[in-house]
Amino acid sequence: MAASIADATAKRLRVRVDPIRCTAFGFCAEFCPELFTLDEWGYAWLKQRDVDGRAEALVRETARLCPRGAILVEEVDTPAPEPAPAGTQPIRIRRR
Repeated sequence: MAASIADATAKRLRVRVDPIRCTAFGFCAEFCPELFTLDEWGYAWLKQRDVDGRAEALVRETARLCPRGAILVEEVDTPAPEPAPAGTQPIRIRRR
């Protein structure tokens, strides 16, 4: 039985970037600027962690194109999170 369009759009995906594997190629931000940005050193940052099923093909293709395999995509059953306020920046914790 085929999934309906409503089922596809109800699907949620959680995207993560493995900071250890990311080596700042920047393909993710070029291919999917709606979801990825780069920090001042060129490493990938997510603009949002959860996306809906309509973006699945783009997110999975972006993960496939990552030369280091640093982008992880998984399906989740949680409701959509509240959007971040406009103009907020990701917090980066630097390890020494």
